[in-house]
Amino acid sequence: MKFYHGTQNGELKKLLASRKSTREKDEGNVYLTDDYGCAFMYAACSIRSFFVSNGKLYLREVAPDAFKKMYSGHGCYIFTIEVDGARKVKHITDHVYVYDKDIELDPNKREWVEDCYQKMLELEKQGVIGVLRWDDMTKEEQDRRKEHNIQGYKPYMKIEKEKFPEEYKLLVSFYPELAVED
Repeated sequence: MKFYHGTQNGELKKLLASRKSTREKDEGNVYLTDDYGCAFMYAACSIRSFFVSNGKLYLREVAPDAFKKMYSGHGCYIFTIEVDGARKVKHITDHVYVYDKDIELDPNKREWVEDCYQKMLELEKQGVIGVLRWDDMTKEEQDRRKEHNIQGYKPYMKIEKEKFPEEYKLLVSFYPELAVED
């Protein structure tokens, strides 16, 4: 079966099932998707806000002009992988699978996405993903989303600042109230 795996690491040679994740406590698994838009979303930016409606993946903007700030100027890779025996897992989207063996990646089946913002616009135009922009939300929905984002990110900001400084700066540019002291 054909799957995709999105990453920002183009030098990746193998997906390791031996690496345990927080979702799979007993054994390691490789995460795959049969949905190109889902692979893109996971590869394009570490700050994700998405939902599924009628089986279609939608990206939801987390702040005014956030998509441009989050996705412009950097790229990602989408690997195409053929394996049998992957099993579907419960997830917000029906397109997530796990595979319990290591997977050798073929560099010839690796797509470089040069600008993630432009690719997002292209995928939206093709109908692969939906995009809900901040300006298309009602004021009430914007207020709810802002509060939800602040409360959701706040407990992790010290870790973000230490381990993911670029993501931290981006989040604080959206919501200055998320800034933490050293």
